Amino acid sequence: MSERSPEIYFDEADDAAELVKALTAEGYAADLRREPFAGEDDAEDHAWALTVSPFDERVVEMVDVYGGWMPGDERLPAEGTGPALPDGPKRRGRE
Repeated sequence: MSERSPEIYFDEADDAAELVKALTAEGYAADLRREPFAGEDDAEDHAWALTVSPFDERVVEMVDVYGGWMPGDERLPAEGTGPALPDGPKRRGRE
């Protein structure tokens, strides 16, 4: 009995589709579907879940390039790749 490969998650369908295209071009089998997380009622908020066979280091490298993430992956993204954060709180309302 073969062990199930870890699921790779994406927030954006385009990112997931690009990785599927790249993986299948290299001979991998890929299955992409919507995956609801607890508390998500809106289908548009569901993440995209991808399983790949065979699952190896090449797949992990490609996940990093295409913006996916895997539960339990404790590696930090390269510095400067996240969204810019504000320097301080923004005040609204009374002037």
